[in-house]
Amino acid sequence: MYWKHFILFASVVFLWSGCKQTLEELEPLEEKKAGFRKVNPLKDDFLVQPILIQIQTIANGNYPGLHTSQFLRDLGFFQDGYCHPDVQYFPNGFRGYKFWMVFTPYFGSVGYDFYARRYENPTVVVSNDGINWVEPEGISNPIQKTASFKESFLEKKGELVQGFWSDVDWMFRNNRFELYYRGSFIKATALKKRGVNNQNNRHKLMENALRTIVRQTSVDGINWEPLEVVYTSNAPATSKDNHILSPSFVEVDGNIKSYEVEFNKTQNRFKSDDLTLVINRSSLNGLDFSNYRASKAVNFLNEPWLTLNPNNSVWHLDVTYQDGYYFMLLAVGDVKKYTSDLLYLAYSKDGINFLVEGAPIVKEKAYRSTIFAMDKNNHHIEFGLILGSKDGQFKFAKIKVDTEKIEDAF
Repeated sequence: MYWKHFILFASVVFLWSGCKQTLEELEPLEEKKAGFRKVNPLKDDFLVQPILIQIQTIANGNYPGLHTSQFLRDLGFFQDGYCHPDVQYFPNGFRGYKFWMVFTPYFGSVGYDFYARRYENPTVVVSNDGINWVEPEGISNPIQKTASFKESFLEKKGELVQGFWSDVDWMFRNNRFELYYRGSFIKATALKKRGVNNQNNRHKLMENALRTIVRQTSVDGINWEPLEVVYTSNAPATSKDNHILSPSFVEVDGNIKSYEVEFNKTQNRFKSDDLTLVINRSSLNGLDFSNYRASKAVNFLNEPWLTLNPNNSVWHLDVTYQDGYYFMLLAVGDVKKYTSDLLYLAYSKDGINFLVEGAPIVKEKAYRSTIFAMDKNNHHIEFGLILGSKDGQFKFAKIKVDTEKIEDAF
């Protein structure tokens, strides 16, 4: 990953009258005037350059009930193997730590392993500086262990039969953590055994699904309740076995909104030439979300990544909501190769129509990254970033944004 001068909201956003068409069932957008719109640059001291993170934890790829050294990887030794970060920040600390992060071990030294999928399990670590991370006392990582061979089913002929977890994202609301993540190629019967015995799980696990979004909750971040199913890739939740990639969840005025990446298949109801779409769902309880037919598609008012490669589209994302604005980090790449390389920042006032910064934050090997508010005063918000890389490394950085400039941009 190569970091150059990151000047947020300083990039020139080109809004042309031939902007991409509004997606079906969204309100028509105001016609944009051709030309350039300038945004005043930020000062140099608004940016803290990225610092390499070190996480002291063991990635455990053992099946439940097993503990063999063959499937243990020391992530602190190699300082890599990190993927899918998401952070909750507590200015005054929570159980002695300001930063709480969930991630899944993958890439780097883990990714080279033939059984790499076995390690991609939800793992919780903490920090007080955002750079040095350890396990919180009393936790037993990973909080959801590897799906066994008997719990898994085959994705494609000739591939390894190995269900896995990925794409973690969490919130802290009502004094508890709510952790969401995706299970792939794991039998419904296995999810039932690992989950809460309630009507929700019985109803949503009547048949296998290629992919399933689940939730676990905890009041202390250490001890976790059994999983509950949120939705699966089966209809009517998606348009025929879609990927429900990188779901991200935010609370807005008491409602829970989710954002995820879906492949733009021919049966999609949205009118778009993009190879992937970002889908927005809503929920009152964080567990029962609107299905695919009732979802909305995010409309990017500009797509600067297309000038670099026509196959570029959104691959992974993270969303946060602060002071009436949505901020979205987009890992973008050639999705025909199932990957990303670029990292962009986008922002919105309504959660549907997003304006994208013209220049990427990261220009190579970028993967799912996370953004979280740390401080604010007047019209400025200071955000922390954990920048994910396909090398399996994380970097910590800070940025400060001016919400008045967001207003000017719109």
